[in-house]
Amino acid sequence: MSKLLLLLCLFTYVDSSTYDLSSSIAALNRGLQSKTNVVYTEAAQPLDIYEQISETLSQVPSVLLKRTDNARLMSSNHLDLPKPLLMILPEPRHGHAQAMFEQFPTEMQQSDFLFVGCNSAANWQQLLSTLWQEGYPNVLIFNSTDGTGLRGQFYSSNLYPQQELHRCSIDQYLWSRQHWFDNLEGWEVRVALYNNPPRTLVYPEQELYDGYSLMLLREFLAHRGAKFVPVLTPNYQVYSANDCLKFLHSNMSDICGDLLAYTNEVSFTASYMYLYGNILIPNAKPRSKNYYIIAPMQLKTWLFMLLYIAVICSFVSCICWLQLGRWEYSKFLLEIISSLLCMGFRLFNIGGRQHFILYSSIFLVGFVCSNYYLAFLATILSTGVYDRQIDSFDELVDQNISIVIGDYDKTVLMTYDYPDILWNITRVVPYDFILAHRRVFDANYAYLAHSDRLVLFNFQQQYMAKPRMRPLPIDLMHSLPGFPMRRQWLLKYKLSETLLNCFGSGLMKKLADDTNRQTIHIGYLNLIPSEPYEARPLTLDYFNVPLIMLISGLIIALVCLMVELLWRLVQGPNRERN
Repeated sequence: MSKLLLLLCLFTYVDSSTYDLSSSIAALNRGLQSKTNVVYTEAAQPLDIYEQISETLSQVPSVLLKRTDNARLMSSNHLDLPKPLLMILPEPRHGHAQAMFEQFPTEMQQSDFLFVGCNSAANWQQLLSTLWQEGYPNVLIFNSTDGTGLRGQFYSSNLYPQQELHRCSIDQYLWSRQHWFDNLEGWEVRVALYNNPPRTLVYPEQELYDGYSLMLLREFLAHRGAKFVPVLTPNYQVYSANDCLKFLHSNMSDICGDLLAYTNEVSFTASYMYLYGNILIPNAKPRSKNYYIIAPMQLKTWLFMLLYIAVICSFVSCICWLQLGRWEYSKFLLEIISSLLCMGFRLFNIGGRQHFILYSSIFLVGFVCSNYYLAFLATILSTGVYDRQIDSFDELVDQNISIVIGDYDKTVLMTYDYPDILWNITRVVPYDFILAHRRVFDANYAYLAHSDRLVLFNFQQQYMAKPRMRPLPIDLMHSLPGFPMRRQWLLKYKLSETLLNCFGSGLMKKLADDTNRQTIHIGYLNLIPSEPYEARPLTLDYFNVPLIMLISGLIIALVCLMVELLWRLVQGPNRERN
């Protein structure tokens, strides 16, 4: 009886180290919380895998793609497939895996891939290494051990950077995929660098690599045990975004330390920080002190005052003619002007109660006008009078102020629909030229700046009574910047998670504020000194206003005298006849 039981156990024995493919896929879908399964089959075995696991896939929406559907597979990001996504593939032919995965969109790097087949450990190891080099770490291998292909063993990689093939279970794989990059053991990451405060601040001679984006990247690499290797662009002292992108294309660096606007040329991290572009324009320039005479009142007020003088002079002269038979227009004109200057005036030639009524009215109007004028003049003398501010693109074009940008800025502006009206005044110049003029706020030019850099420029002008430059109150472009990197870089999504956490905690703003102070401290930019407030000797400008008013009064008196003499000359013969 015991021999019979032993024989029965031998016949029913199943190797506990092997797993059933269908149940394992179901467990993998549950662990990954997959929303979609994509089954890719080769032409030589069109429906083998799908038929074997069809019952399991009935629990999760699945898509069956054949090799003839390569065009759809390579653009699977346009299929709007729900994520997370699990792709099940047969063992690819030699050299076919790299060619196929190179054509996948970068969004597929977050997906999980299950390879099903039967091959040697060396070939599976080569496949894993190839896919990791292409940026696809989430790879699980099912190596079948029976003729049906339904049972086998699971293999995956050790934690990066070891990349050694080892046997695992579904639970072990689910844990490993969350910890691939926890300890990179000194893995070198080449970071292309240049100066672009407040995002990057690079002084290699002082071992200074600051800036809120660069500090964040360095801390991220240090936390995961990677080694930060700076790679300076040829002209790193100034903004060199194009050089950084060239380094990525030529595999001279893995990632750029700056945050750039999205393009299709390279891969980018996800971004959770909203930036808007703007144009830094000169503030309104102070007007000449000669303008201060007419500045307290608008043109319409001056015209009303001239009309008042003409009407009152005519009215008083008419009364004088009725009482004395003389017009005395010039004399009354000077008297009315004296009343407006709050000076003494007399109406001797007017008698009776008309004298008191006219005197009271003229005095009251003169008192109000003179005090109104003096109050506004005092305010203007303390604050200054400036030209009209530029508040629109049309006004900027009318002022003919050139907007200086670099070659990379031009590429970005063409992508983000730069206003056509501004191209006529936009000049592409070297970044050295831009830096030399912008650091001293040369008001002969306008400059392109993003919102984070505008904060730095405001910090630079914080001690000025009136800043030299200000942003045009129209947002030019809006972007969600990210770190540009090689398409195959493995830490893209981990770095994206770090960006989200830093933005949500407010750390990004704190790092930016620290960088603004560091930029001034290191001497890359200087604080613009405030205007001096000490007493200084008077210049000729301070005597312009009283001199102009004195000359104007003398001219009016001279004109009145000439008119009076001319009138008497004309009236002379008539008097002799009478």
